[in-house]
Amino acid sequence: MRKRKDNLTFSKMKNRHTLTAVIVTAMMATAHNAVAQSADGPRTEITNTKLIGVGASQILDTYISPEHYDGTEFRFVDNTERRRNSGGGTNAYSKWSTDIRHQAFVSHTSPRSDDSKDIAGLYTFGMGRHRHWDLAGGSLHLKAGITGQASIGFLYNTRNGNNPGQLRTGINLSPSAAAVYDFRLFGKRFSVEYEVTAPLVGLMFTPHYGQSYYEIFTRGNYDHNIVATTPFNAPSMQNALTLQMHLRHLSVSVGYLGDYRQSDVNNLKYHNYSHLVVVGLTKRFYIVKL
Repeated sequence: MRKRKDNLTFSKMKNRHTLTAVIVTAMMATAHNAVAQSADGPRTEITNTKLIGVGASQILDTYISPEHYDGTEFRFVDNTERRRNSGGGTNAYSKWSTDIRHQAFVSHTSPRSDDSKDIAGLYTFGMGRHRHWDLAGGSLHLKAGITGQASIGFLYNTRNGNNPGQLRTGINLSPSAAAVYDFRLFGKRFSVEYEVTAPLVGLMFTPHYGQSYYEIFTRGNYDHNIVATTPFNAPSMQNALTLQMHLRHLSVSVGYLGDYRQSDVNNLKYHNYSHLVVVGLTKRFYIVKL
């Protein structure tokens, strides 16, 4: 009787171990299938690039001074591109992508007499949609579209008493385009990229010559201080040329960024010319929809 009971107990334990093994095997198979689907299934590829730059800046703002101010600028750029892939490899990418860019700079400049200083800063947020073309067997990548931008910043002069500062804010729609060429050198993968953005139409805030901010905001003396901008009264452009070396999990970038902002409105002339050396990192990853 006792031997029979021991056999039953052993049989139950054996069945439990068998059931546990089946469950573990099923879980491992499910996980393997999920990984396989993740690698080959629909996903959103995200490319994030962070750049820091330093270089020369020249500012003219006749609301502050008729003199040109020259000095140094520091800039940070964070750009994220999102593009769908249906799961069929490089040929399954969507023809459209969404780009989000954060950009900020500060500069410290002075005139030839070096008797005063300008301190300037500007933050710009941009979001765009771009159409892609992959050519030359996948080595040449082109994209073009439209980007909406909003910016806010300041210019402060350490010497002026009546008009020591200037508010800079505006919005615009800008055609934008980029070209990327992939190649190999010394067994390493490289890319060279050129991108350009030029505002087409927008709105900006600006006082008139001699009009104080006290008059505008305290006394309510509005005098066409919101001005429409076009390439005729505010021709501006930003472009960048970078070289990327692709490593295993990221890419290292080095290059040039030029930003040329100018306007001639309400009897005031303004320009901010920036020539910067930039370095940065690019990471690529994807989000899978299970």
